[in-house]
Amino acid sequence: MAVFSGLALLELTAVWPVDTHDGLTHIRRIEALTAALREGVIYPRWFPDHLLGFGTPVLNYYSPAFYYPPALLHAAGLDLILSIRVALSLGFGISAWWMYRLSRLFVSVWPAMVGVVCFQFFPYRIYDLFIRGAFPEFSAFFWLPLIALYTIQAAKVDRRPSDSSSYFLRLAVAGLAWAGLIVTHNLTALMAVILLGAALMVFTAFQHGDYSRILRIYVTSIAPVALGIVLTAWYVLPALLELGWVMNGNRLFKGVGLFHFLSWGELFDFKTLYSHSYPGDRPRLPLYLIPIALAALAAVLTETSHKLRIPLQVTIPLTFVLAWAMTDTSKWLWTRTEIFFNQVQFPWRWQIFVAFGVALLLAASIETLRRKGPTWAKAVPLLSLLIAVYLFAYASFGLQYTTSEDSPAVAHWSDSFEDLFWNSSMSIWAQHLLPIWSATPMVDAVNAGRKPWDVPPFPDPIRSVALTPTQIGLLQQHFLVKTDETFRLLFHQFYFPSWRVSIDGVGVESEPASGLGLASVMVPPGVHTVEIAWETTTAVWLGRTVTTAGWVMVFILMSQAGNGLGDLVRRRGEGLTHVRRSWLPFAWMAVGALMLLAASGITTRTWDFSVIGADYGTVRLEGIRSIPPLHAGDVAPVHLTWLVKGSGEPVKAFVHLVDEAGVGLSQHDSPPGGVNTPYQSWIPGRILHSIHNIKLPDSLPPGTYRLVAGLYDPEQASEPIVPVNGSSPRLEIGTVDVLP
Repeated sequence: MAVFSGLALLELTAVWPVDTHDGLTHIRRIEALTAALREGVIYPRWFPDHLLGFGTPVLNYYSPAFYYPPALLHAAGLDLILSIRVALSLGFGISAWWMYRLSRLFVSVWPAMVGVVCFQFFPYRIYDLFIRGAFPEFSAFFWLPLIALYTIQAAKVDRRPSDSSSYFLRLAVAGLAWAGLIVTHNLTALMAVILLGAALMVFTAFQHGDYSRILRIYVTSIAPVALGIVLTAWYVLPALLELGWVMNGNRLFKGVGLFHFLSWGELFDFKTLYSHSYPGDRPRLPLYLIPIALAALAAVLTETSHKLRIPLQVTIPLTFVLAWAMTDTSKWLWTRTEIFFNQVQFPWRWQIFVAFGVALLLAASIETLRRKGPTWAKAVPLLSLLIAVYLFAYASFGLQYTTSEDSPAVAHWSDSFEDLFWNSSMSIWAQHLLPIWSATPMVDAVNAGRKPWDVPPFPDPIRSVALTPTQIGLLQQHFLVKTDETFRLLFHQFYFPSWRVSIDGVGVESEPASGLGLASVMVPPGVHTVEIAWETTTAVWLGRTVTTAGWVMVFILMSQAGNGLGDLVRRRGEGLTHVRRSWLPFAWMAVGALMLLAASGITTRTWDFSVIGADYGTVRLEGIRSIPPLHAGDVAPVHLTWLVKGSGEPVKAFVHLVDEAGVGLSQHDSPPGGVNTPYQSWIPGRILHSIHNIKLPDSLPPGTYRLVAGLYDPEQASEPIVPVNGSSPRLEIGTVDVLP
């Protein structure tokens, strides 16, 4: 089941879906994380090149776990899209393994197998990946069987003292699974906690006075949730305590989901194959849910074994309630729980758990049928195979999506600033992680019919200022500033409290400035070193402290596992007594060491800059980042830093790669600061960063090649501008070493 699931998904994604709702967003995040890992930043809470090059605190709020497997594969040299396909397929296969193990707690082999196929290829899971492109939510499915498996196993452990180690170890594994779900997709985790509470209430309703058992089930179910939250406090606490720092914490999505309810007549897909395409993006339930629910009802009425009866009693009502929660008859409940509803956004998200419940109901129904007698038992394997084939075909054969035989070009959402922020269909999704200090002036300007940079008064031009970048890293920048006047220095980053600025080693107050809310600081006359760096906030320190306590708790549980570990890895009753039980706590120590390394930041890399200092009057080309040796066919990233001195002008910068004779081999033209920093937004004292990606010809011989740069007016492209402090419009700015 695991191998089939993984290979099936790998084949289905062979022609990659390029027109999904959220796919490009997640692909760009994987690219940003890959870039961070290559620069030694293990956990970047801020992606500096996102949102038009001004940066956003993506991983300070968004669950990070999904992005790491494909980013690591991509950093190791695998193609970007192939990295995503491999990571998703591996997780998909592992979820089949866990779902099979969970099903085998209640049913025999063939019913378990068909239940796995039902769970794996439930239409909403396929829709989530191929239509929505919601990769983290798709990955959240992976954790549900593991959570249920070890929670139930812990609840079934006898209460004898000799079994206590096995009980606590299973609680620890269930807690780790909850932690995995939280850091994969926090919204699914929130929904899962609510559903767990409902499941416990349903379970209690079917018990008759066995209060000690009820208490044990409650403790066994809630303890892993608490442990998972504690283990992920390094992410959860900053995401919650600092939520008010971004637009998402200011009711940005209020009322979004009110248009996504379904009537009872629209709830099910009545087509032969699931169509995956609905008006208004409202995915529906598969029609086969109805016969499965009826079969499950018949099973619960006839089944006498508690092994099957209890799971059916809990799963049937919850599945019905979740289906009802998607209909407009449940709207009254959502409007009375507005805070929670605004986070869920879409009522059809509950299909995540409907898939889980329907798979268990189907497996239980077939198991009940198998017990009807020898004739039925012999028919179950063939019946299971036929149902499995149908379920796979129903979900995948009707799949239609926009594809490309080539991997999609991963680029910005738009090529210009205006297309993004003033396109009504995109703006809410582009802005939800925008810092409020930037969002407020932007929104006010838009409401007044102005652009964000049309905010008077415009600062006076600066005259005698030179800014030399000395070291630049992903999350830190060092400059040497020489000035004869006091001026406001504006960094090429949105303001956010985690950005800390120092002048000559002394921390100073930074503040948002301009209509874009950029981080800025006042620089006095003289020669100064100015640094801006991402630093740890109080919420992050608090989260790390709580997580450390959770890590110690798990370490103690694993260290005390004893015979519990042997029981955990037991297979068909044969204890693996030769397994050394010390490896588990040592593995957990390695996890702690990795987390400590990520938090310390000692692996962070910075790049040296070479001084250029070409003054064009309105703007200065200050420096270029060092370029590592490359090979023919690679792309040479030429990072340039500029300083704005006066009002912007519609100019473009060129960077040419030339040989010893001066013959051009490759080039790239772009405005200073890139296409997303229009010259109208230039303010005196503002730093601009831009990247010119120079493609090295595939047949380029090894050697050292020169980089030549300059500035020109697009209306007079043949006449580059001569710097006021220079004599030639073509500046030698550096070299590129091409290796064999």
